[in-house]
Amino acid sequence: MKTRHLIGIGLLLLLALGACEREEAFDLPAPSLILTSYSGPPEIVQEPGNEVFLEFDVFASVGLDRFTVLKDGQPFDEVLFDSEISSRYTFEYVVPQDQEIGSENQFSFTVRDRDGRTDSYDLTVLVRSTFSEIQENINGTDVITIKGKLNNDYTFEAVNTYLIDSVLSVENGATLTIEAGSTIYFKTYDDPNLFSQLVINRNSQIIAEGTKDTPIVMTSDKVLLGQTPQPNDWGGIYLLGNAPTNEGNVVIVDGYRYGGNVPNDNSGILRYVRIEYAGKLGFHGIHFFGVGSQTRVEYLQVYRNENIAIRVRGGRVSFKYISAIGHGGYGIWADAGWQGNGQFWLFQTDRQATLVPVNFWNIARSLEMRNNDNSFLTQPRTTFRISNVTLIGNGFTDGVNSGTRRGVRIRTGATGILQNLIVTEFPGDGVRIEDLDVESFGQTMILDNTYSFNNRTNYEQDAPIFAEDPAYNVSEQTAGGITQENFVGIQATSYNPTVLGAFFSSAPYAGAVDPANDWTADGSWFKNLNGTIR
Repeated sequence: MKTRHLIGIGLLLLLALGACEREEAFDLPAPSLILTSYSGPPEIVQEPGNEVFLEFDVFASVGLDRFTVLKDGQPFDEVLFDSEISSRYTFEYVVPQDQEIGSENQFSFTVRDRDGRTDSYDLTVLVRSTFSEIQENINGTDVITIKGKLNNDYTFEAVNTYLIDSVLSVENGATLTIEAGSTIYFKTYDDPNLFSQLVINRNSQIIAEGTKDTPIVMTSDKVLLGQTPQPNDWGGIYLLGNAPTNEGNVVIVDGYRYGGNVPNDNSGILRYVRIEYAGKLGFHGIHFFGVGSQTRVEYLQVYRNENIAIRVRGGRVSFKYISAIGHGGYGIWADAGWQGNGQFWLFQTDRQATLVPVNFWNIARSLEMRNNDNSFLTQPRTTFRISNVTLIGNGFTDGVNSGTRRGVRIRTGATGILQNLIVTEFPGDGVRIEDLDVESFGQTMILDNTYSFNNRTNYEQDAPIFAEDPAYNVSEQTAGGITQENFVGIQATSYNPTVLGAFFSSAPYAGAVDPANDWTADGSWFKNLNGTIR
């Protein structure tokens, strides 16, 4: 009995020790401070009178106690918490107008939890000129190399040659003007993690107004160097505005803010502009994030890009006479509550998309409309009015594996009017509609005067609802002489999109390019799939 009693005591001690060990293993972690709006070094250069913006997410499993900010060792701001375990802190600091160039400020951000444990981040604000321009000679051409932040208006003159090195960011209400006939080169890097890019921030503008004979071209510096450019040479263009999205009032992407409550916000003009060889590091040809309805976008071509040619997240901007030729991923992808118009859209590519190995965003489509992937009814809701579209894939032959590229997909709650459409040569489905209530078909969702032919499947999911209803001119017949190689051609219809409003031109036909009024061949701004100018 005594031995058994001792064994019992030993077992109790072991259990107690095990319980202690388990209790230590479940100690709640220390607090964390995560900088979400910026991923660069802990130094930010800014000029007097201009803003530094940071956003932090803070967490504490035992509960947050306080968040403190010190400036040059002195209290600058403090937030006290009640019972929160997570919060977000926004830091907006305007460098004093009278602060001396060459000086600096030291900021320290600290979060403390209720156990007294802390996490911190230190930042130096360097008061310097944020913009540089250097005269160089590259491959026999005099070049102005520019980089940094533009806090004041600046003009790219057509008589000069410009090279953007790394990121050129237009900020604080500045306007970047690019004269007609300008060619802007973007620096390429052997380092796969480095890229060049143009960013037009909220409240700033780009005025890039070319003409059909003197277009504005944004391209890889390999063209300048006499080398062969590639579809992923640089990081593309960002336009960020104050128009609504359904992602929140203000959204941060790659450290830049977009969105707001100004539907008619104006980010400027893009007219007769060609963007070539963009798409490095998952960026796209051109990004429109929360861009407003007063922004003018027409005669815009994205040529030989990687990833998505035209990416639209929310906003109210409309698009007329746009094209992506030789696009790698999607042609245009709009979501997050975009509400806009579109007419004369042309997408043609010869690049195969596959599932394995993963490339070109898996099953890339030429036209993708979404609302919100997490909640299909999120407001504002992606609502479009689009007419006169031609989509041509990389080719379909029965029995031949040509990849997975597809034509149109309307999904995750996006809805609207899609008229006068030609879709052909896709090795996947031509037109696919899903995620909508049946009651919306023919009401808020209309597909009409559409020709989808010579695709693996011409109509998929709910699109056959329109194809099988004689009230709609939704057909599998060939149209306009459109083939894999030819995008010029139309098919007469009874629908004239002028009924949709003043944005739309008279065009009672399916297709984007009327042979009698070929906007792609008018002037010298447009490139064919083979790289020649039309």
